[in-house]
Amino acid sequence: MKYAILTVFAAGFIVACGATEPATTPATSEYAQLPLSTDVLAMPEWQALERFPARYPKKEAMAANTGCATVEYVIKPDNTVTGIRVVESSSRHFAKEAQQVVAKWKWAAMPAGILDKPVKTQTRFEFCLEDGSGQCRLEKLASKTGCSGSDIIASVGMRVSRG
Repeated sequence: MKYAILTVFAAGFIVACGATEPATTPATSEYAQLPLSTDVLAMPEWQALERFPARYPKKEAMAANTGCATVEYVIKPDNTVTGIRVVESSSRHFAKEAQQVVAKWKWAAMPAGILDKPVKTQTRFEFCLEDGSGQCRLEKLASKTGCSGSDIIASVGMRVSRG
């Protein structure tokens, strides 16, 4: 009995924690035929959008792995985002972090009227471990070809030596 109550409590806790994840709407057929628009977020109207890098996955950082993920999504005229999906990735861990962060960007803080119709776009996340050589500068990351996309966000970790 004691273990059954603990199991039910643990299951409820896990469900409640899962509910705090950002809600993303799966891609719908409504936007499937929407053409991809590149460099949408480079337009001056979008410069105020608070976009921050994806969290560097602990498992990848501990293994000293670098990589990338390209995420596709639709921005609707009401400044909501739908259809967030990973189209390329060098690791499922990088893919997960990149997909989650797009939903957390401050879309609702943008002024109304930027778009008059939905726009499908992509963002490429480059996960790089800086070693002091400058290898994680955006100019260097842009030349990498592991994932496609010209809208690049760098997620930079630091290599730390113990000893």
